Amino acid sequence: MLVAFWQVQRLTREINDLEKRAMDVRTRLSNHQKYAGILGGSSILTLGNISGLSAELLPRASLFAKYSDQASSMSAMQNLQYMKMMGLTPFMGNPMMQGQYEMSAFMNFKKEALKALKQQEAATLNEVEKEIELELNSIEQRIKMKRAELESCKQLAAKEAEDMVPSFGLR
Repeated sequence: MLVAFWQVQRLTREINDLEKRAMDVRTRLSNHQKYAGILGGSSILTLGNISGLSAELLPRASLFAKYSDQASSMSAMQNLQYMKMMGLTPFMGNPMMQGQYEMSAFMNFKKEALKALKQQEAATLNEVEKEIELELNSIEQRIKMKRAELESCKQLAAKEAEDMVPSFGLR
């Protein structure tokens, strides 16, 4: 009889631990989805729009923000230089208009490079989200199995308790 009660207690603890892990994994998944939403939303990542991320993702997001800004600027500069070298920039005659045209081209190149970098980061996040979802599904399956086992043990414990009650010859 004590074995069945011990099993009920053990399974209850295991289920509680698994449910806590599932909750933690759901939080991680939610945080990754929030970061992916930030990536898809604004054109430039700033401290203001990544400050609400979890402690797990904030360092990654801040490094990506710095890297993406620098890499997209470098790419835009290279593309602008290539345009100049190949003679693809029209000669405006007016240095101010020439500068505005080149700045506009630079900003367009930067925007495109930034978009590509954000798509790469989002694809990486998508893979991580899939792994987290697999982990969550595994935990939820284990919880279901443990709950079924717990019900079985509870029924066994109830049956054993019923059998242990003295009948005093009244059965």
